[in-house]
Amino acid sequence: MPAPNIVSVADKDAIREILVTADYSKSEIHEGLELVKQHSLFSSRNKDFHKNRRRLVAPAFGLQYLRTLEPIMHNCAKVLIQKLDQILSDPKSVTRGAKVLPQGHINICSFMNRLSFDIIGETAFGQSFEMVKDDSHPVPKQMAKSLKRSMQQTFNPWMRWLIPLDYSFIQFGRERVHHRKEAGENGRRADLLQFLIDAQARERANGNGETGDDYADMIAGKLTDQAVEVEALVFLIAGSETSSTAMTNTLMYLVENPSTLKKLRNELDQATASNPQGASPLYDQIRHLPYLTACINESMRLRPVAASGLPREVDNDTVMGGYHIPQGTIVLAQIAQLHWSEEYFPEPRKFIPERWLLEETPFPGVGIDDFTFYPFSAGTRNCVGKNFAMMEMRLILATLILNYEMEHVPGQRTDYVQYITTALATESYVIKMQKREQRADLI
Repeated sequence: MPAPNIVSVADKDAIREILVTADYSKSEIHEGLELVKQHSLFSSRNKDFHKNRRRLVAPAFGLQYLRTLEPIMHNCAKVLIQKLDQILSDPKSVTRGAKVLPQGHINICSFMNRLSFDIIGETAFGQSFEMVKDDSHPVPKQMAKSLKRSMQQTFNPWMRWLIPLDYSFIQFGRERVHHRKEAGENGRRADLLQFLIDAQARERANGNGETGDDYADMIAGKLTDQAVEVEALVFLIAGSETSSTAMTNTLMYLVENPSTLKKLRNELDQATASNPQGASPLYDQIRHLPYLTACINESMRLRPVAASGLPREVDNDTVMGGYHIPQGTIVLAQIAQLHWSEEYFPEPRKFIPERWLLEETPFPGVGIDDFTFYPFSAGTRNCVGKNFAMMEMRLILATLILNYEMEHVPGQRTDYVQYITTALATESYVIKMQKREQRADLI
């Protein structure tokens, strides 16, 4: 069977056609990312499956349900603050085996990654990996390693014979689901896993449960026991490195632009002025803050998590950007190239959050077109966890900025690589931090 044609596309109208207007199917590349040969919300190319599964899962990421997860995020953030304070007081108190940095220096990339795993562990499985505390749980590391190899094997099938994949982390998900179901009402808690279990129970009670034909049930998007396990694992995979990378990038741009960081801190200080000393910012206090959102958007514009293209397969012969594209061609929607276009984003390589604010933009008359910014993709296959990710990023960034003074540490590499998502090539970004109440001018 000949390899399909692959076309890379960066034109605004063409990307809109791929993701929204024509809603082309995901390419077969995604099938290589299926767990235990089960379709999931992320991997399935079947549109009917996706429509039904999304109907069942999407309410978990609505604002109403996400409010129940806010205390979990606050608790994880408190653990982070405690750990950072400990290291700032004693640099040698880092996890055993970790590099001891100079006084006041923190590898924020590592901590954002570890924190994201703790948050998604708590919300998807009801159990923190406690990565912030000691960075020793085997599941996150083993999962990340396997997913990188899986992406390599998707593009280089011959590697499957040399390096078999280790999917033993799936057993962790199975055990957590089984444990929650066994606990019954006594084990209930407000999290994403409970939502899936309750959705499964509702489907069965309404006569929409499994038929007993495993394959037919999978194609139809039924919430079988295995489907609950797989979707919970998809939450874990999709909700860890994506958010941590976006938060690391945002902090990187902020410390490299001190005036921007100061302006954002002033906005956060004003929004949380009525809070007791040391209290965590409430989501309702910060979710509509324009400059906070602008800083996050500008970071995701400059460094989109999926930078190398979103692969889709053309369903019918079409003309795109003036070129004839045959049916079956895989088209890569080059989001990064669109985000860096001078036509839509003046001075595109500069971090300028004000461009997102109509009354503050230095580029009057140049608004942000909805179809030039795709941090969470678009169309029917856009990221179902967008609201979750924005909630996490706003809360964690606000908590850090309110608690610490932060400074840039020069001389670091900031190039990145991509497997499923982007990440700093060195897996490290160090910033200088100081507790705010320790500063005389703030006491």
